[in-house]
Amino acid sequence: MGTPRGLDSSGTLERGLAVLEHVGQNQEISTNAIARQLGLSRSAAYRIVGTLKNLEYLEADRATGRVRLGTRLVELGARAMAATDLHRCAPRYLASLAERSGETTYLAVPDNDTMVYVATERSANAVTLACRLGTRRPQHATSLGKAWLAALPEQDRVERIRRMKLDSLTLKTINDPARLLDDLARTSRRGWAVDEIENEPDVGCVAAAVRDHTGRPIAAISIAGPAGRVLRRTDELGATVAGTAAALSLRLGYVRAQRG
Repeated sequence: MGTPRGLDSSGTLERGLAVLEHVGQNQEISTNAIARQLGLSRSAAYRIVGTLKNLEYLEADRATGRVRLGTRLVELGARAMAATDLHRCAPRYLASLAERSGETTYLAVPDNDTMVYVATERSANAVTLACRLGTRRPQHATSLGKAWLAALPEQDRVERIRRMKLDSLTLKTINDPARLLDDLARTSRRGWAVDEIENEPDVGCVAAAVRDHTGRPIAAISIAGPAGRVLRRTDELGATVAGTAAALSLRLGYVRAQRG
């Protein structure tokens, strides 16, 4: 990548990204050199570098004052890699899960207080369901969302539920915060969540969270089908989806700590 021209008059975001790229190419570099090589004023360079240091995107060597890429970028890079691996690896796990369960399987990722459906597989005997890829559903009303919420640290879970709008989608939707937290605690203990006609009429689901290499829940997978078929097999299907989620998490580098 060549040296940008006229960067001093560019937008703040463009200049910040240019500084990050330049530091990455040079490993360690002084702020004065950044200003000179990128055609920035010294005041602009010091302001941008200071902001990036405060946000941990850059860090400075204590002895020389030169800056290098910070730990925040390492974290973001690891998350990007995990997301890439997730979308590449998940389809075969979903296909196997659909075949074993005889139902439809989904992969969803969190976005604010919703889960976004990003992949699906169907068995030969599966009933066609209304949910399409790209659909968003409230976390509190779906097994996918409840599985993801239950995998969060308890305090994070409580804070999310306190600020969440718990709209009812069916007569079975849990719209009371205390009841929902109790449901999530049970989900956390057993390792899988159940949707007992809480999201769509006549549809039952079970789901389990998928974790990245750090143990952070990044997605959830589910088995969905007619409530009469799925809900009478919750223990069996719950164990199956939890096992598949654990296998996918292991593929993404997550190793669960062994209890002594």
